Amino acid sequence: MISPKKFAGALSMLAVAALSLSACAGGLNAKSGGENAGGEGIAAGATKEEYIAAFADMEPIELDFQYSSTNAKSFSAQRDLEWAKSVEEYSGGKITIKAHASGAIAKPTEVPTALSDGRLDLAHYYTTYEPQEMAAFVDMSTSLVQLPSSPLVGELVSHAVMMEVGFNTEEVMANYEDRGMHVLHPANPNGNTAAICRDKKDSPSEWAGSQIRGNAAAHEVQAKALGGVLTSVELAETYEALERGVLNCSLQSTATANSVGWLEVAPHIMIPKEASFAPGAGGLVAGATWDSLPLLAQQLMFDRMEDYVAGEDFNAVASLKIAADTASKQGGELGFLDEDSEAAIAKSNEQLLEQVENSKHLDGKAVNQAVADSIAKWTGIAAELGYEEKGEVTGFADWYEGSTDFSDKEYFKPFAERVYEEIILPQRPQ
Repeated sequence: MISPKKFAGALSMLAVAALSLSACAGGLNAKSGGENAGGEGIAAGATKEEYIAAFADMEPIELDFQYSSTNAKSFSAQRDLEWAKSVEEYSGGKITIKAHASGAIAKPTEVPTALSDGRLDLAHYYTTYEPQEMAAFVDMSTSLVQLPSSPLVGELVSHAVMMEVGFNTEEVMANYEDRGMHVLHPANPNGNTAAICRDKKDSPSEWAGSQIRGNAAAHEVQAKALGGVLTSVELAETYEALERGVLNCSLQSTATANSVGWLEVAPHIMIPKEASFAPGAGGLVAGATWDSLPLLAQQLMFDRMEDYVAGEDFNAVASLKIAADTASKQGGELGFLDEDSEAAIAKSNEQLLEQVENSKHLDGKAVNQAVADSIAKWTGIAAELGYEEKGEVTGFADWYEGSTDFSDKEYFKPFAERVYEEIILPQRPQ
């Protein structure tokens, strides 16, 4: 087996004429990511058997992948690992992806360097951890406070909008590409953000002085609006900080809260009813070895993103149901912010959208409009496909119709297929 760092030389046996293939798909990613080590491509929609046959004469490829979580059993890790496994299987074993837990090869802020120097070939990158280096991304993600926070449709729409607006915002793509990263997914949260707290808070007075952890720049404005103070605590230290009362709350997805056990010490989950907390999104990226991969391998990674999206949707929605059940068992509950606190978040979001509009890093007015348009589009698609809220978030555990078994993601496949067709396919390397 040879590493991708030496792969370009081994590909000389492939048809040289294929090097003339151009990136003719419509997306920014396909246009800017057309470089590859050559070889014949394959038509979109190819079956597993067709992919295996196409890989038959190819030299083996080995890739190092740092996935999104320190816990391999978390839904976000399973999403990443299942995608990697499917790439291996569709290549007939010609691609081997060695998986490493988050932080095992590189700390979150070291991922771009590790992708550049070859320690990693693929990674989940926590983009919001580097707000200065990813300034356009941060402003785009701040605009996502427009997203709905409902437990089913809101989650599905949020994931689609982040991907669509991310791929189609040139400055966001440039943030990645200027640092040597090639984008497979520009913005994927673990789910809509909730306030995970030690104690229930029923009024603004109960938020006053609260020490609140966040993972997005916009959370400073939102924490202040609640009457709290944003505090920097590393993810790995948050459980103990909540347990000891050093932290009162963390603005985080319930998926993360589940995977690291926070609900044992902070069982009160509060979400806005209409407004939204800003998401703390990451991205799925490739590094310096991307351009040494054959076109066929690049296409396969994009084509398997349909399963990735289904896993992503499952991660967010099923985690909310599990969190609701867990919180109840721990003496807490899943519920809405009180009316006054909700109003404070809504007002802070107006301030955040104004900041985006005045951004120095991207066309903020256009991005705010693109997010609004994408929300309307994907809300309509979700309704068209039969997804609907059948009750309040407080009873979500009772009315959610999907499975909580990660191997059963059929419930999300119609939506994931639509995301692939409308967002991913135009980005597919050609």
